[in-house]
Amino acid sequence: MIRKKTIITVAVFFCVLAAFVGGFYFLKSKSKLVEEARNNQIQSEKNYFEINDESAGVSFKISKKFERMPARELQVKNASFIYGFSASDDKTAACYISQTQRENSGVVKVADLRDGVFEQIKKIYADAKIDSAEVIDIGENNNKGAELKMSYTEADKVPMLQWETVGITNKTASFAFCSSPKAVIELYEDDFNLFLDSVRIK
Repeated sequence: MIRKKTIITVAVFFCVLAAFVGGFYFLKSKSKLVEEARNNQIQSEKNYFEINDESAGVSFKISKKFERMPARELQVKNASFIYGFSASDDKTAACYISQTQRENSGVVKVADLRDGVFEQIKKIYADAKIDSAEVIDIGENNNKGAELKMSYTEADKVPMLQWETVGITNKTASFAFCSSPKAVIELYEDDFNLFLDSVRIK
């Protein structure tokens, strides 16, 4: 009789234990599903896309107000463009990433990066000027780059702004920039900053 009671007690104990363990894992699984659903909702609520291109060694964010340009259109503009986006409501506001292979892998001063970018702009727009420039972190291993804000006038006498970030690795030089008519910059300033501040190269 005592043995029978012991068996019943042990059986009840294991049933309660199994129910407890099962309930614990059910709650844990449910909690994980809730967390995943919350993360998915946060992702869908973001007002930007995140792009991480391992082959090019670049990552960045771009506002959902911007549409990606077809590869053919980019190649017509410049063969070194690897990404291009234009505002869905105004094609004159656009952001690009350009990348070229470096011939020499030596160290380049940030000041030389800045001057090189501005020199290229001056070749196209004689009245170009640098409104501001600073040193920024742009990649891994404390990689420093240059950030420039420039202004110039296009051939049709439209005052333009171009904000650009440039950085290098041993193999590549990457240029990220956004441009728009000066008259509409306030409409896209946050979008430009989101893009340029998020660019990382590796």
